[in-house]
Amino acid sequence: MRQGPGFIRVPRPPRVRRPEGDLSAYREVRDVFERAEAAAQEAGTDVTADHFVLGVLRAADTSGAVVLRDLAIVEADMRSEVAPRRGARARWGAPLQPIIQAAAEEARQLGSRLTRSAHVLLGIVASGQGTLPGLLAGRGVTLEDLRTRVRAAIAAAPAPAASPTDAPRTASGGLSRELFTVDQAADFLGIHHQTLRGYIKSGKLPAYRLAGEKILRIKREDLMTLLEPVAVGDVDEG
Repeated sequence: MRQGPGFIRVPRPPRVRRPEGDLSAYREVRDVFERAEAAAQEAGTDVTADHFVLGVLRAADTSGAVVLRDLAIVEADMRSEVAPRRGARARWGAPLQPIIQAAAEEARQLGSRLTRSAHVLLGIVASGQGTLPGLLAGRGVTLEDLRTRVRAAIAAAPAPAASPTDAPRTASGGLSRELFTVDQAADFLGIHHQTLRGYIKSGKLPAYRLAGEKILRIKREDLMTLLEPVAVGDVDEG
């Protein structure tokens, strides 16, 4: 797997977990992240905090979109100065880790079992990255003010009920994949395929086979169990 210096694969925020029964809150953040990656792809840049905001804006009728709409923040406000780069695939850089971890921590502090799109906004502001913190400061909105708005938005905009289309699928593209081969799973986590095979052999990671086939398959939800939350203060500046 080829990666630039300082870049890692960030598949999902640690606390965005697939719940039992209703998958709606999980789907909300998944949609935001996929739209953020698409926005970066369009711009020919790596994924940044501003792309997260664009993802929230484009995932209409979610808790985060409600907050931004009430603050009169629109796509035109996100004027990222990240220089375009070569390469067809947008990458998720290490600077995004504090945002993801802060979003999960904000969700926990506000009593949410799952991270929602509005919590992602809190994570962005807490990290100080991108355009959003300056926009809010210009409007006199503090982090605590934003938390109040997030509480109200989540209460007013519960995620829609799960639909049959949310059942596990073997989609062919990137972040939407639910079943992985060994190489795809290793790429997803940003580790060597032999390391992942070691997890399977040791029983740390379940694996499956389609009937009549020898190729191993790994479920996304099992890969996510290998991730554990990291406190923001424990993130190495280097």
